[in-house]
Amino acid sequence: MNFSSGFAVYHFMNYSIKALIGAYIAVLIAFACLDGVWLGVIAMPLYQSAFDTLLREQFITWPWLAFYLLYCAAVVYLTIRPYAAQNLLSQSLAGFALGAAAYGTYNLTCYSIIDDWPLTMTFVDWIWGTTATGIIATCGGWMARKIQHKISAPEVT
Repeated sequence: MNFSSGFAVYHFMNYSIKALIGAYIAVLIAFACLDGVWLGVIAMPLYQSAFDTLLREQFITWPWLAFYLLYCAAVVYLTIRPYAAQNLLSQSLAGFALGAAAYGTYNLTCYSIIDDWPLTMTFVDWIWGTTATGIIATCGGWMARKIQHKISAPEVT
């Protein structure tokens, strides 16, 4: 524990809680923006045509909200925090690996058990999730480093 500026700064794997919270917020914002553009503009016609018979009239909000909150926490915990002592590229590559594993698990499982699940969309979504997770891990890693550097910089008097 380091006492600076009159309050405790806890460090986890060389990042303070402030840096990790900043990383989490950056990851959430980046993911919301990326997925908003992807699902709202670029790929929505693909998803609608591929999954037309599976889509609900009204989406249920809590599952995707829970996914965003938990997945972004996993990105910080598994790709940013452990690589604090390494470079940003290490965090990015860990993000790509996490995305490939998570989205691959989902898409390959769906393809294997859901009748008429399109193979093309399996690969499209898998590639998207891999890429998006790599990008958001990079954004979060950059933010954590920026905040940690500011906290760790000696005060000029």
